[in-house]
Order: sequence, then structure tokens, then C-alpha cells
Amino acid sequence: MTDEFKQAINATAWHGDKPYNAKETVRIQRVCELLAELLPATPGRRRDVLDVGCGVGPLRPFLPAEEYRIVGLEISEQAAQLARGNYDACEVCDAEHPWPLVPESFDGVHAGAVMEHVLDWHAPLNHANRVLRDGGLMVIAVPNLRYWKEIRRLIRGRQPHWLQCMKHVHAYTPKFLKELVSIHGFEPIALEADRVNLPLLPRKSRWVCQRFAGWGSVLILAAKLIRRVQVQDRDRAADFPNHKPVACRSIEIL
Repeated sequence: MTDEFKQAINATAWHGDKPYNAKETVRIQRVCELLAELLPATPGRRRDVLDVGCGVGPLRPFLPAEEYRIVGLEISEQAAQLARGNYDACEVCDAEHPWPLVPESFDGVHAGAVMEHVLDWHAPLNHANRVLRDGGLMVIAVPNLRYWKEIRRLIRGRQPHWLQCMKHVHAYTPKFLKELVSIHGFEPIALEADRVNLPLLPRKSRWVCQRFAGWGSVLILAAKLIRRVQVQDRDRAADFPNHKPVACRSIEIL
């Protein structure tokens, strides 16, 4: 990563009035590498990408404007105003509420550092299913409860790092995350971590982050939309009139 990219992100960061740190910057870069590989731009047509919980738009340094049209979705009006200077547009909306976007209008959806904060994890996935075009790509980045350092903390009787903050209401394992997106009509196609930090293995190797993703700090899952469904309570059915409802089932992590 060049110094210019680091400066571009840090200069426009929105993270509780603090710039993104080095670890968060690596996560953003990994996400953009996946998007560029699995959702490449085609000559004469930009790809439409929705960045949910976008902050001020940190994807732009890695996804050039001539190849990607990026729209942000942000709960903070202050952050959204800044994001409009980096993205093509930004809507102010809670990720759990109906998204003010046209159905089937995006090629890709990114939700980074979002799913651990929402109370209803079905809502963002339902909305993503609605706004994605057929075969669209969903990229999710979430804390990994199976991270080997978190397991070490549990063995020592300590609280997992990600669950020490009251803003984090969920933590995920690789298996649970894959099952969750699957019942929402997505097929997992790639999984990697932002970093693994296993002894004797190179920390900056992307091969290591892909091969040992289940032991990494943050999970980055890419999934392809293969069917139109909603997993939601009956009170919200009117939000998805064209979707085929499926039964909501619980997923137990053993």
C-alpha cells in the first residue's frame, strides 16, 4: 500500500472523529481487492457498488471513479456529507431500516464493520437481496469470534475483545456467517481474513489470510446472490412484495 493511499484514507476517515488505524486500513484494502477481482469493471460501463455504513467513503482510493460508481449508506448525517465528496452519492439511513434505493440497482454491496452493530442481522441481508441485481456480489467484513487470540482469551476466562464494547452486539464464526448468508439467498464464494498473525507465518501474505481465514481477526466473506428470498417477520413483508418468503430458522453454533 502506498503512502498516498494511506494519506487519502486517513485524511477522510470517519471513525468516531478518529482516523482509521493501520489494521482498519488493511481491512479496507482487502475488501477492495476482493471487489476488484470478483466484480471487475468492463469497458464502457462502470460497476455500481453500494457501501453500507460507509463513513466518509474509504473505498474510493482503491476503486477508481472511472470504473466504479459508489453510493454510500450512512446513519450519520455529518459523515454522509463528507462521503458525498468521495462517492457519487450517499443516502442517510439506518442499515436496519428500509433502504431508500431502487430494487436491483447495484452490482455489489459492501457492509464493513456493520453486522456486529445491528440488532436484527436479517434486515441488512434482506435489503441487500432486494437492491442487488441477479448474480450480484455481497462482501461482508465482521469480527471473527474464532480468532485464535479470542479463543485464548476465552480459555483464560476473559471476555472476547469484540464483545467488550457495548456497541458490538454480535460476533460471528466462519460457519455461522456462511449459513446466515445462505438462508438469505447468497452462495459463499470466497472467505479470507484481514490478518492472521499465526506464529511463523508471514502476516502480510494474502495467501495466508485466505488459507487460514478461520483463524484470522476479521472475516471478509464474498457471496453471490442466487435467489430472491426474505427472512423477516410478517410485519415487514410489505417491504419485499416481489420476494418469495422462506421460513426463518435459528442457527446453533456448537
